[in-house]
Amino acid sequence: MPTGPSVLVLPSDDKDFNQFHTDDVACRQYANELITAPQKEPDSKEEGQQGYDIGYIQCMYGKGHQVPVPEEIVYETL
Repeated sequence: MPTGPSVLVLPSDDKDFNQFHTDDVACRQYANELITAPQKEPDSKEEGQQGYDIGYIQCMYGKGHQVPVPEEIVYETL
């Protein structure tokens, strides 16, 4: 199981570091809950990390933080 995110998230301009830390802790817990749900347990370490990172990014972005997105994460629709 992942021990934390493998992605970079930066504090939003309108929140201080303490609020960023609070949001980070909440989003780590959220991401962990997503991948440990009985019906969605990951098949591999890589799948678990990817699921964790996606949940973490969604949570932090939803809280207004800056999420740089590397090119390889951008999925193209066909």
